Formats: sequence, C-alpha cells, structure tokens
Amino acid sequence: MTVSAVLLLMALLIDYSRIAAFQFKLDSLAGSSVRSVLAAYDEPLYERYGLFGRGGTDAAQLASEALDVSDARGGLSDLLPSEKDGLSRRIDLLQLELGEPSAQPALMLGEWPVLRRQIEQEMKIKGPIDLTLELIDKLRPVGGSMKQAAQEIGTLQQSEKVFDKRQSALAEMLSLGEAAAKVVRETGSDGLVPLPGRDQAATFKESADGYGSYLAWLAADEAAQAAYQAALLAVPPAKEGMPAAPLPTPPMLNTASIQNYEAAAAETAGRLLGLAASADQHDRLIGEALQQLELALQAEQELERLAAASPAAASPPAGSEPQAGAAADLSGLLLGRSWFAETEATLRTQGERLRAFAAEASVAGRRLEQAVQRRSLADVPLLRGDAALLADKLELYWQAYVSPGEELQRLKAMLEASDGSKKLRETEKKKAGSLWKQAKEMLDGFERMKAAEAELEEFAQVERLAEANRAFNESLRQQDDGGQGEGAAGGQEKSERPSTEGSAAAGAEAASGRSAASDEADAADEAIASAQEMGGGVLGGLESLLAAGGERLLMAEYGARRFASMDPRRLQTLLVGGSSQEASSELTSLDHQELEYILYGFANPAANLGAAYGELFALRLAIRTMEGLIASRAAGHPLLVLAMAGVYGLQHALGDLRELGATGEAELSKYAPVRLGYLDYLRLFMLTHGTGDKPLSRMAAVIEHRTGARLERVPTGMSVALTGSIPLWFLPGLVRLAGRAGAIDGQVTGGKYEATSIAGWSY
Repeated sequence: MTVSAVLLLMALLIDYSRIAAFQFKLDSLAGSSVRSVLAAYDEPLYERYGLFGRGGTDAAQLASEALDVSDARGGLSDLLPSEKDGLSRRIDLLQLELGEPSAQPALMLGEWPVLRRQIEQEMKIKGPIDLTLELIDKLRPVGGSMKQAAQEIGTLQQSEKVFDKRQSALAEMLSLGEAAAKVVRETGSDGLVPLPGRDQAATFKESADGYGSYLAWLAADEAAQAAYQAALLAVPPAKEGMPAAPLPTPPMLNTASIQNYEAAAAETAGRLLGLAASADQHDRLIGEALQQLELALQAEQELERLAAASPAAASPPAGSEPQAGAAADLSGLLLGRSWFAETEATLRTQGERLRAFAAEASVAGRRLEQAVQRRSLADVPLLRGDAALLADKLELYWQAYVSPGEELQRLKAMLEASDGSKKLRETEKKKAGSLWKQAKEMLDGFERMKAAEAELEEFAQVERLAEANRAFNESLRQQDDGGQGEGAAGGQEKSERPSTEGSAAAGAEAASGRSAASDEADAADEAIASAQEMGGGVLGGLESLLAAGGERLLMAEYGARRFASMDPRRLQTLLVGGSSQEASSELTSLDHQELEYILYGFANPAANLGAAYGELFALRLAIRTMEGLIASRAAGHPLLVLAMAGVYGLQHALGDLRELGATGEAELSKYAPVRLGYLDYLRLFMLTHGTGDKPLSRMAAVIEHRTGARLERVPTGMSVALTGSIPLWFLPGLVRLAGRAGAIDGQVTGGKYEATSIAGWSY
C-alpha cells in the first residue's frame, strides 16, 4: 500500500514537472515570437521621425518563422548514452506539439497617448533638450522685467483711459458752463439793464430815469387840456350879425413822448420778464455741468485707487546697466478733492448769481408795468433802485462768466494745466499710429500671398488626415469613456493641455491689425496692450513651465527638430522692404512650413505664416515696449512716458522683423544681447502653447502625408497567442482533478495537457 502511494505520488510529480517545464517553454516561445514580430518596424517612419511602428512581413508569419528558427518544435530533450553502441541518444522529455501562432496588433501609433509617449521616449534617448533649455536660459533674464513691464503698462494704460475720461468730463463741464454764459450773453442783458458803457435805447435804466419825466408830461398835458377847456368855455357866444369871437389855440401836448415812453417801457418790462425762461435754460445747463463734474470726480477717485496700487517700476534685467528714473508717479495726474470742491462752488455760484439777477429782473419788470399803470411819483425811487440793483447783480455775473469771464477763464487754465503734456502725447500718438500702420501693412502682406491650387490641395489633404486622426481618437475616447488606451504600456495621459489655437489666435490678433478701432493711434494702443499681456504671459511663465515637467520641453524640441519651418530670409522682400511679395511655391508649400501648420492649423499657407509672424511681432513689441518704458522715464509725466514707450516699442519691433528678414536672427533685447532666430521663436511658441490634441493630430497628419503610413493602422504593440500540448505519461485523470482544483492553468483532453500562452510587448 505504501509503495503504491509512493509510486502514485512520483507519477503525479513527474507529469507536474513536465507541465511546468512545458508552460515555461510555451511562455518563452510566445515572448520570443512577439519580440521577433516587433523587430520588423517601419524603417522610413523611424528614420525620418524617430517613431517605431510595426511594418514589413505579416506578423503571424514572422511569429511562425521565429518558432521554426528557434527549433522550438523540437521540444525538451536530453542526451543519454546507449550501452549497445556507445553512442548518445536524444530523448524528447516533453514531446511538445505547437499550433500555429496568432498575432494581434495593439496600441496604434495614431492614438494620442501612444504618439506622445513615443515622442517623449525618442527625445529622452536621442534628442537632448539642451537647445530648448538654452533658449529658456536666454529668455529668463527678461522674464521678470517683462512681468513688471506688463503690470506697469497695464496700470498706465488703465490710468490713461480713466484720465482721459476725467478730462473729457471736465471739458464737457467747462463747455456747459460756457454755454450757460452764452445764454445770458444772448439775452442782451448787458444792453437792457444796461451795464456801464452800454448806452443803448429801450434800457431799463432809461425807463427808470425817464419815469419822472413821463409823469411830468402827463401832468403838463392834463393842465394844458384843462386850461384849453376853460378857455373854450370863456369864449362869448356869437351874436347875430356879428363876427364870432376867435377860439383859443389848442395846446401843444406831449402825446408822442408819452406814447414812446410807454412803448419802450412795455418792451423793457417784457424783456425783463422774459429772462425767467433764459434762467431756466441756464439752470439746466449748470445742472448738466455739475453732473459732468460728478463723473470727473468718480474718475478722480479711480485714479486715486490706481495711484495707491501702482506696481513697482519695470527694471532692467539683472546684469544690465541700471537706468535712471523711478516708476511713473500717478499722483501727478490727480487734481485733488479740494479742486473739485472749489469747482463745484464756482458752478453753483454761477447758477445762483444768474437766478438772483433773473429774480430781480422779474420784480423790476412787474414794477415797471405797474408803474406805467399807476402813474405814481412813489414809483420813481423804486424804479431807480431796481435799475441800480439790476446793474450790480448783472455786473457781478458778467465779469465772472461772460466778459472777461474771469472764473471760466480760470477753470479753463486749470484744466489745460492738468494735462500739460497733451500736445506732446498727441504727437507721440500720431507717431505710434503711423508706425502701427506700417506694421499692419507688413503683416497684412501675408494675407495677400496667394498659393497655387496644387499647394492648397496639399494642405486640404493634410487637413483631412488630421480630421481623420481626431475622429479616430474621439471614437476611442467614447468607447473607453476616458479609459486606458495604453494598457500595459502605460496609462493614458489625462492632463489637460492648453489649446494651441487659442494662444495663437490671441498672438495673431494682437499684432495682425484686425482691431475694430478705426483710429490708428487707438489701434496702436490696443496692439501694445495685447502684445504686453501676451509677452508678459509667455516670458513671465517660463519658470512655471519648467516646474510643470519636461513633456512640453520634449514636444517643443521634437517639433523643432523633425519638422520644416520657413526661413525668414525667404520673406526678405516683405519683411525688409515692406512691399507685397510674390507667393512662390517655396513660400506657400507645406515643405517649408510644417511646423507653422502644426502650431496654428490653418489650411491656408499664408494664414499660418501670418499667424506665426503676428505672434512673433507681438512678442517683439512687448519686449521692446518694456525697454521703451525704462528708456523714457526722463519724460516725467506718466502718460507721456507710456506714449513714448509705445513709439519706441513699435520702432524697434519693426526693426527686429526687418533684421530677421535680412539675417535670419535678431537681438533679444538691448538688456539681454543674445540673438534668436525664427526657429527659436517657434520653439518657444510650441513650448508655451503646449501640444494639445488638435496640434498632435496635425503632427500625425504631416507624418502620414510624408511617409504614406496611416498611424491609426500602425501598431506599436503586439500580442502573440501560442497554443501547445504535451502527452501525459501517467495519470491524466489525476492531473485533470488538479486542474479543476486550480493547481494548473491548462486543460486535459484525451490524455494530453493543452495550454495557451499570450505574450504582449510594445516599443
């Protein structure tokens, strides 16, 4: 019994050992087969772009050939000596039988995570990123200054808008005050009262002074009429036959003088009473002037806030020569709250004085009307008193607001003094507008470049390939629901990448002249603001890009090394001469602007170049404006410093583009005298934009266009399934029971142990 148990155990252990050896051999054969399959790679794809993809002979055939070459079908054997002839005999211990291997592709090169991983691996191994790091080292010194300049220019431009808003409100206030004074002047009150030296007919003073004479005329006429009537009564009646007694001569009356006085008095009284309507109009204008003053005060408060929060002045990069001059002092733009209080008092006094005069004029007008009706000597001193009072009140208003208009002249002088640099600023703005026009014409020259039909079709074809790649990846994303496209080769990258299109559009918009502002000076201001924002973001964020990791560095360097870009010297006619350039095939062909297409994604070749040079100009404008801000400190007035910095920036940015066109490179900054070429800027733009999904699809499309491969059909991983069997020597039933218990992976069929090994591998 014991011997039987031992023999049974020994038989089971022998078969189990053979099964273990068989499983190990099967796994090894599957692994070597899949490596043999992946050894056949697409050579053009690797040689041109450093990417590995399965190519060549059929994968299943290669796997089968690998088994044949390795003599795998020979099983596991050993040499044993023969007693009969002394020779060794080979004994097959496994008696292995193999089926035909099957191969399945995996991890297509067109999948975004797979393509990114391959690019990163390629650059880590064979493409050092020293050039990109060197570029960052060159740019790092100006990064801090650019951030400071962007903040300072942003504050200055915001202050300029608020300042101009305040000045506009104050100018409107002054205009309304002058309009109110004009209303008073047009009433002719200076001749109606009149003021001293205004000797005119039908004046109130004349009516007041002549009222006594008017009463005397009335009394004299009344007495003359009475005497005449008495004389008529004293004439004896005529006797019959006797001549009639002569009648008395009618008296000479003052009727004409009386009528003239009454007509003049009525006209004067009417005009005095009519001043009430003018006073209402005057009040309305003064009210509007006070509203404008309130708007100006609100702008003043905003300027106070900006002055209090003014950032540090932009300083030259470390290591460069220090420049004289501190940050522009925004407090110099302030008028002060006391100035606004005094101005409000001046406007209110103007309104009060006119209302007082108009009220007295109404009293005097009604008194004159009543005096003509009453015909009383008691009105003589009252009318004369009204005339004197009216003259005093009008004189007070007239001197201050009409002629010479001392108060309004004082306000005007103070308003002009508050913007003493206005003319100089306007001159600089005109220069900036002219320079911006030149820049706009240069950049618009790209839009006038017309590509041939064949070149447009080439771009359209590549765009279709890019769209197909996007659709392929979107379908994978929907299937996986954000899953794991890389499997064992690596998890799918889930980090969000900034959209290239957004950044590119912002840069191009900043410098392409597509501003809605019709005025060139305003358009130049907008371009400087946009460029400064973009430049500060690009150069100020270099440290954060480095801290974020190396993926962007690797992708940027890969793009710069593997894809063609335009040599700026080919655009010399446009950049240096500023005139339109014929769009020869070397300018509009994809062969010379692969990198630009990947970055900006326009199916129009001229648009890609325009976007690239638009962004380049915006960056150059930002850097040069920073220099101008430092160089123009001596101007003193903060808004004049801003205007001069803009002119400096535009002049030198245009010069940089011309130098690029002539020599292919230009100085980064006078404070960082290193020279950068066009490709350096494209490398920088790729670094800052990041290679998002859409640019990656365009990169894949260019690769497909150049190699003829379809990356969504090019596997970078394979799995090989290999089935084999060995005969069981002893107890198949017992082995079957062990399989059911989970001790072995295969299955027992007809006295044979069968198993399948699947091996996966990727580049």
